Amino acid sequence: MGNYRDLRKHPELWEILEERARDLAAQKIDTEGGWGEEILVFRLGGGRYSVPAHFVREVQPLTRYTPLPATPPFVLGLVNVRGKLLTILDLRPLLDLAQTPPGPQSFLFIVSAQGMEVCLLTDGVVEVRHSDINLAPALSSTTGGGATWIRGVDQDLNVLIDPLLLLSDPRIIVNWEAE
Repeated sequence: MGNYRDLRKHPELWEILEERARDLAAQKIDTEGGWGEEILVFRLGGGRYSVPAHFVREVQPLTRYTPLPATPPFVLGLVNVRGKLLTILDLRPLLDLAQTPPGPQSFLFIVSAQGMEVCLLTDGVVEVRHSDINLAPALSSTTGGGATWIRGVDQDLNVLIDPLLLLSDPRIIVNWEAE
């Protein structure tokens, strides 16, 4: 069998290939719903949240950080990550969750998006897995003030956060200039 015309001489092979082509053409590919990618799942305030893995540069335990006075409640402070000072964002106030101090199980997700790099404070890392492409809308009780950057809820009830939209939220941009 050297080429396409040779297949016509073998009707049983031709029939198998035609059947495969019909089966492939009949498959419906669901492109609605958006995310079908690797996600990092974490705990926060008693719930399970996640972010797409390609936005997360690094995950590390929260060790030492410097609190910043006179900042909004969602700014926990600064942390030195490999010689670079990064802001630590605590999403609890933005999601209307009860605030709790960081503990020994707290981790930082170092997220890069919109030309910014920040650390998201979490109560612990759960897993890395593939997300469901079909997301259900998130209930307002799980999104709080973060409804604009919540993409939905997957089959395991993980609330999916979109870091691009999170970091473009005007509430987290602090426009302060030194005099």
